[in-house]
Amino acid sequence: MRFIYTKTFFIFAAVLVGILIALVMQVKGWFSPIEYLLLQLPRPAITAVNAVVRPISTVTSTLTSLPELVRENTALQSKNAELTQQLVELEQLRAQNETLRSELEFVERSPFTLEPCTVLSIDPQSTSDAIVINCGEDTGIKPGQAVISNGYLAAKIIHVGRFNSTAILITSSQSSVDAQSSRSNNEGVVKGSFGSGLVLDLVSQSADIKPGDLIVTAGINPEVPRNILIGSVDQVLSGDNDLFKRLTLVSPIKTHRLDYVFVVKP
Repeated sequence: MRFIYTKTFFIFAAVLVGILIALVMQVKGWFSPIEYLLLQLPRPAITAVNAVVRPISTVTSTLTSLPELVRENTALQSKNAELTQQLVELEQLRAQNETLRSELEFVERSPFTLEPCTVLSIDPQSTSDAIVINCGEDTGIKPGQAVISNGYLAAKIIHVGRFNSTAILITSSQSSVDAQSSRSNNEGVVKGSFGSGLVLDLVSQSADIKPGDLIVTAGINPEVPRNILIGSVDQVLSGDNDLFKRLTLVSPIKTHRLDYVFVVKP
């Protein structure tokens, strides 16, 4: 019986009583406020930890995925450049097809004997007066023959090689072509005026030529047949007291954008 009065017994009894009291309090629900308080106590610490850890996690994730993002961006840029290049090529093909269609329609109704040629060299800045085409002696090309595009006179052959030729543009200041009005048959000479197009010169003051009249080749030069369109009269440059009438011409030919031309054979 000495055990009942020992210190160990009292501790055991106190623990047992404490357990019984805790069980009763748990059953009665008296522990709920304490449990809620214990659960809420860590929230500020958790929030603070999240505030520090979350940005670090985000930065770490971003840095980890950065090489992959760079690779994807590079691949997208390369694909975009490839698609852009394909679009440019398709636009060029479309423009070339439209030009060829227009030229073929002209060939079908043209009264002239035509040799189709491709322009090999041209100055896009229009600082040169000549073009090089892929037609030469092998196709019967001769100096002085007319070069046309879309039915309008564009140039005249000045040099012929075996497989290519050089032609001087009619807008060159060194170019001159015998011409006449298709309406009144009044004659003159069409000269190139570098930087300002075409001029119909040496026309009689009494000639019946006015703005809007079509000007064609006169056929005086045997290498350039008659009635090749040159352009239409735009405005009169000369005065009433000048010896000859002088007029500007407008041609639809864009000499710096020629791709295909025809050489007119007599």
